[in-house]
Amino acid sequence: MKIATRVITQIDNNPTKAERILSAVKAAGVAPVEQLLNHSAISFVIAALEDWQKTK
Repeated sequence: MKIATRVITQIDNNPTKAERILSAVKAAGVAPVEQLLNHSAISFVIAALEDWQKTK
């Protein structure tokens, strides 16, 4: 959860990066991101990104 919080904080602090990430997630979906990162903490990051996307 701490990793997800840090990722979202970094994205919030960089609007250009945020737009690029949201665009990629909208275009390709979440599954490719999960496969690309292949890390045990990625499920928390993905959940946080999805929630963040809904609230933005």
